[in-house]
Amino acid sequence: MKKNTIDVLVIGTEPPCPRCDLMSCLAEELAGEASVEVNVRHCAFDSSEAFALGQKFGRKVGTAKHVADAAGISMDWNAVYALIQSKSDAVGPDRRPAETWTLELDEMLEPCQFVADTVGYFMTPVLVVNGSVKHHGSVPSREKIQVLIFGE
Repeated sequence: MKKNTIDVLVIGTEPPCPRCDLMSCLAEELAGEASVEVNVRHCAFDSSEAFALGQKFGRKVGTAKHVADAAGISMDWNAVYALIQSKSDAVGPDRRPAETWTLELDEMLEPCQFVADTVGYFMTPVLVVNGSVKHHGSVPSREKIQVLIFGE
């Protein structure tokens, strides 16, 4: 990697859920439009790279389900999965998971996002820029991601 390259890592689920895939899509889109070199990579929350990153910051890296378990939050996971499935059915089988993301999905998982820091987690999707965690637990707007990556 070149010295002036921006390294972007998106940590998520494998295969990607709608939220993790959308974060990746937005990062890749912005990288393609950038006037500087941006290297966008992906890894699973349970990979050795994600584990090492979590350790570096004294955290664990996990999904909303991990956070809910750690915080003792009762979630209706059947409703979460049903929402994802209903959106998948609506867009068809040949679409990327990102196309099934809705704000409602992020809203359903907000209780986990709000306590992730308290229980020592970076919650997926996690956006890491040049080794620094810039955002975790939800999908920020395209504009916010642009600021997080480029500082503009």
